[in-house]
Amino acid sequence: MNECRTEGIELTPEDVHRLSELPDAAHEVKAHLLCELEDGHAGPHWALAQTQDRGNETEQWWLRWDGAMREWRHDPVCPAEDPFGAEWCLLPTEHEGVHSWA
Repeated sequence: MNECRTEGIELTPEDVHRLSELPDAAHEVKAHLLCELEDGHAGPHWALAQTQDRGNETEQWWLRWDGAMREWRHDPVCPAEDPFGAEWCLLPTEHEGVHSWA
């Protein structure tokens, strides 16, 4: 997939700290996020900032933005699986454009 070419977005130091200190945080938080959607997509940009991994349950912390609009979302990961069963889509449910494996 050709990923979006936006310059991305900076997290505030408070965002980085809060996401880093979440219970069961699964990732190192990056202060600069890039949109993970397909290049030329319609609508706001989306980037995964953190995942809380609680064994049987996960919660994703997505940042959605467009211009001055900035919103935290907890949409689950897209349930789509590639036709060969080797990969799952790693984008939020009901994302714009192609799946992450394309």
